[in-house]
Amino acid sequence: MNAKITQAKLGLLSPQDIGNTVYPSEFFKARLREEFLRTNRNQHPFLYFKIITRQFDIVGFSKFDSSYVRAWKIAVLTLLTETKFTDIVGYLDNPDGLGVILIDSDLHVLERLRRKMLVNIKKAGLVEILRKKTKQPVFQACIYTGLQEKQDQELDESIAKFNIRNNGFFSLKRLFYGDILSQTNKISFSVKEIIKRTFDIVSSFCGIVLLSPVLLACALIVKFSDPKGPIIFKQTRVGKNGKLFTMYKFRSMYIDAEARKQELQKFNESSGPTFKMKNDPRIYPMGHILRKFSLDELPQLFNVLTGDMSVVGPRPPLPSEVAEYLPWHKMRLSVTPGLTCFWQVSGRSDIPFEGQMRLDNRYVRHSNFGIDLQLVAKTFKAVFKSDGAY
Repeated sequence: MNAKITQAKLGLLSPQDIGNTVYPSEFFKARLREEFLRTNRNQHPFLYFKIITRQFDIVGFSKFDSSYVRAWKIAVLTLLTETKFTDIVGYLDNPDGLGVILIDSDLHVLERLRRKMLVNIKKAGLVEILRKKTKQPVFQACIYTGLQEKQDQELDESIAKFNIRNNGFFSLKRLFYGDILSQTNKISFSVKEIIKRTFDIVSSFCGIVLLSPVLLACALIVKFSDPKGPIIFKQTRVGKNGKLFTMYKFRSMYIDAEARKQELQKFNESSGPTFKMKNDPRIYPMGHILRKFSLDELPQLFNVLTGDMSVVGPRPPLPSEVAEYLPWHKMRLSVTPGLTCFWQVSGRSDIPFEGQMRLDNRYVRHSNFGIDLQLVAKTFKAVFKSDGAY
C-alpha cells in the first residue's frame, strides 16, 4: 500500500508502527463479521479495538506532540506489538481509524494488555495523564464471547469496574452486531439512517393524527371492558443493542394478567422463551378484537415518534426473553425494533420461535428502504387477514 496514503489515514502513526498487513475497510468489515459468526458457533471470544485517527482533535489535545498524544501513541503501539500473525488489522470507515481484532482473546488478555500499557506510559514519565479525565476514551475496546445472553450479562459488572478503574482513559463495552453494521461508509450509513428516521417521524405523526378517532374508540373499549385497570399498558422492552425502553399498548388483558401468567406457563404454545396461548383466559372479550386487528399496538406510534422504535424492524422482546437468547438470536437486537417485520407478514404467531428469529436476522442482514416500504404494504393485508393474531 502507498506509504503516503497510509500516513494520511493514520494521522499520528507511521506505516512502520503497524507491522501487520493493514487490510482495506471492506475486507476488514467482512473479517469482523466472520469472527462474530464464528464465535457464535464455537464460543471462542475475541477482542476488537478501535483506534480513532486524529484522536488528539477528538479528546481536546492542545498540541500535536503533547503528553496526551505521546501517551495515546504508547497505548496504541503497545497493542500493535502484541498482535499475532493470525490477528487482523484493517482500516475503519465509520469512524475513520484503524481496527484490530485479537482472535481467541478475553478479559484476561485485555487486563494483561492494560497493565503493559500502564507500565510503558509510566516509564515514559506520563503517568499524570492517566489521572486526568479526557473528553472521550483514548483507547476503545469491545469484547464478544458468543455466549448465551444471561451469561454475557454477567460480564457487565466486570466491564463497569474496568471502565471506572481506568478513569475514562481506556473504555470497554460488549460488541453488538449493530457495531459491525455501522462499520461501513459513514456517508452512506448516515444517509440511510436519516431516510429511515425521517420516514418514521412523518409516518408516525400522520398515523397518530389520522387514526385519532380510532385511538379514542380503542381507549373507550378498554375502559368499559375492564374499568379497574389503566387504558394504556406500559411494559419494559429491549431495544437496539440491548437498551431498555417503555413500550405502550392498549391494555387487552384483565388487570391481574401478569400475576396469572405463571400458572398458565404449562399451556404455553410457543417453542421458545416467549409466551403464546391462542385462547388465553387473561384476555377480556373485546381484547380479542383489539389483538386480532392489531389495534392494541397503535400507541406504539408514539414510541416510533420518540425514536425508541421504528415503523419497520424486529418486534421488541421482553428482558426475560432476551436473557434466554442464544448468540445468534441476539443479532435481531442490532437494529431499532419496529411495529412490523418479516414474520409479522408471514403468519405472525403461527410461526415458531426459531422461525421468527431467522426472519428477523434476515431483516438485519438485508434491510433497506425499499424492503421497508414492501413490508409496510404487506402489513395492511396481514392485519385485515388476521392470520396468527392472538
